[in-house]
Amino acid sequence: RADRSRLAEWWFTVDHVLLTAFFGLIGIGLVLSLAASPAVAIKKGLSTYYFVERHVVFAVLSALVMVAVSLFSPQGIRRLALALTLTALGAMAVVILTGQELNGARRWLSFGGYSLQPSEFAKPGFIVLMAWLFSEAASRNDVPALPLAILAWAVFAGLLVMQPDVGQTVLISITAGALYLLAGLPLAGAAL
Repeated sequence: RADRSRLAEWWFTVDHVLLTAFFGLIGIGLVLSLAASPAVAIKKGLSTYYFVERHVVFAVLSALVMVAVSLFSPQGIRRLALALTLTALGAMAVVILTGQELNGARRWLSFGGYSLQPSEFAKPGFIVLMAWLFSEAASRNDVPALPLAILAWAVFAGLLVMQPDVGQTVLISITAGALYLLAGLPLAGAAL
């Protein structure tokens, strides 16, 4: 390999199976959207391919974000995960205080006719953050990684329960527990 550019290094180190699976899922989603959504769009008085076009836009954006993030170094990924998690947790607190209540729950922020659910942005950052903290807890004793991981989980779970969103709370709790076990940490240490 004579080419030592960042893009070449990425191509030779990226998980090609995972990348193929990702693009395969995008393709399947587009086909399913093409098959199912035109009838719904017509029924709602929208253009026939309204939902398909939106799906294509978001699929392209998500692919670009995925490739861009995969170019980061591991340290850059951890920093991005921390920033994303903290920002999303802050937005979740704002949702609880000012969000519009729908069906007894406050989960969405509205911006100019669009709404977003901050907990969806917190999840990827939270997973990377928890994996890193559990990894540090398993390999180093000089860092309070396990208490920090438990604190991060408690804050995230607490904000979800306050919305209330029990399903997401269970999901992140199961994910955190699985990451704890995958890190090889002892079950007796879980009581800390």
